[in-house]
Amino acid sequence: MKKKGAFARLGTYMLRHKLIYAVLLLVTVLSIMLDLTMAWFLARITDAAVRLDVEAFKGLAWFGVLFLIVAGLNTFLNEFLKTNISAKIRNELRQDMMSHTLALPQSYFDRNHSGDLLSRFTNDNQSVGEACGRVMMDLMRNPLLAVASFAYLLYINWVLALICLSIGPLLFLTGKVFGNAMRVNSVRVQESMSRTTSFLNDILGSSMVFKAFSIERRLQKQYIDYSESIASGERKKAGIEGATGAISSLLGNLTFLLALVIAGWFVANGRLEVGAMIAFIQLMNYLVGPFSVLPGLVASMQQSLGAAERIFEVMDAPAEVEVLPEVQAVPPEFGVLQLTNLAFGYPDSEKRSLNQISLELTRGQQMAVVGPSGGGKSTLFKLLLGFYTPDAGEVSINGSPITGMRLEQLRSYFAYVPQESGLYTGSIRDNIESGKPGAADEEIMEALRQANAYEFVMELPEGIHTDIGEHGSRLSGGQRQRLSIARAMLKNAPILLLDEATAALDNESEKMVQQAIRKLMKDKTTLVIAHRLSTIQNADIILVMENGEIVERGSHEELLTARGRYSELYNTQLEQESAEEQGTSGNTESRGSGGTESVNQKASVAGAV
Repeated sequence: MKKKGAFARLGTYMLRHKLIYAVLLLVTVLSIMLDLTMAWFLARITDAAVRLDVEAFKGLAWFGVLFLIVAGLNTFLNEFLKTNISAKIRNELRQDMMSHTLALPQSYFDRNHSGDLLSRFTNDNQSVGEACGRVMMDLMRNPLLAVASFAYLLYINWVLALICLSIGPLLFLTGKVFGNAMRVNSVRVQESMSRTTSFLNDILGSSMVFKAFSIERRLQKQYIDYSESIASGERKKAGIEGATGAISSLLGNLTFLLALVIAGWFVANGRLEVGAMIAFIQLMNYLVGPFSVLPGLVASMQQSLGAAERIFEVMDAPAEVEVLPEVQAVPPEFGVLQLTNLAFGYPDSEKRSLNQISLELTRGQQMAVVGPSGGGKSTLFKLLLGFYTPDAGEVSINGSPITGMRLEQLRSYFAYVPQESGLYTGSIRDNIESGKPGAADEEIMEALRQANAYEFVMELPEGIHTDIGEHGSRLSGGQRQRLSIARAMLKNAPILLLDEATAALDNESEKMVQQAIRKLMKDKTTLVIAHRLSTIQNADIILVMENGEIVERGSHEELLTARGRYSELYNTQLEQESAEEQGTSGNTESRGSGGTESVNQKASVAGAV
């Protein structure tokens, strides 16, 4: 986005508060008048002192008191309004950006790091807010102050005024030259900060991992590299600002000294009063000062516009919905889910993740999907939930293609239990209520009971109002997963999607979660991605997926009898589990016919979901 485009879009936010800006403009004009009044006051004080006019000081003293009161109130109002308008626009930008971010498709989150988004919500938002408040008003005030001061200088002595004015074009050129360099460098610094934020977001959320692997030194070295990248950009920024300030100061001081010498010569020759000279010096500061700070203000605005571009870049990303969906209060009726010749490949991948997938899932049926990692199992769920649109083929529910459904209508058919619990910072109640916004405490308690979570929740200090920490960090894995199941139970959708819901749990936690899942699956149509094959023996139909294709389908007994890929996966997994158990008990006997008998015996008693 071009700078003009970013500024124009910020203008739409500023226009919402035109009344506050109008008051700020009046306050700014008053502050300029007060500055000029200070120059006049200094001239009167000086002339009275030179004339030894003691009587004049009484009136000037009262005028000075009144001046200080008005100036103090004006300064307070100026600072308050600038901070206020900055906070309002930052707040509106945050809310608009959040609203659009929530409407973005899953593909956007797959491509972009959450830390980069976080940086745009925080650092970039802060920079834009400053631009719309303090920087914007200073950019308006300084030229107005310079013009007013120049007019007063013309009244005092037009020759001196023209000398002071000569610095203007030079300082403007300085700002133009260094402003562009400042903007380019500022964008680079923002990007470096964004990458660093992404890195911090990753490592601070995985403290147990980096401690367990003792990679603190490695992470410290990586962070030093990121930090040095930011420091390098900031050093370059300091160099640009230093050069700008040095040139501005040199030109300003040169003009000041030249005008001061000429003004002193005029006073010595009786062509200028001493009071007028003092007023002139004060006014010259008001004229030269704005030109001196102008390059810095322009640089700040350039930096803020670069930040605005990053924010609007997110807000310009295509959304999957125009209006954020609302949860449907009543679960829809469900009859049949059909997939016909479904094919899909991710945008950045040359290989298709799904190819010619066809299946039918009827009401009350339980279907399991198994296979090696990368076979397309999770991708299948993403298409069912409308996260992606298939490249070919069709998904239909009750005979209606899902492409013709609103997303909230489509997703109302599904309750999703992911492998990771997907809990948010907040209370247990907040998280469970996501399944049914506005649910009563009694409904939430019942969902917790059904999910085998009621007892441990009631043992917590604040019960359902207990804060669970970042992603539920204050709870165990099994507790988090049971809360996830409770959330799905509260939604009460007709189709249940289970994505390896027990894969990361220990045996004891898995038993508790499996019990909860059995209750959840009762009277539900279920599609489950299975990690442990022994848990899906009672499924009505099992699909074996490899390389995006269904290579086998049938019941547990049918697939074992066929002695194909499923049989191979099943027996291999049972042998691994048996070996683990033997290793735990200290049994080191080699596996022969006895080992096979043990595997077969285990297969016959394995529990099913």
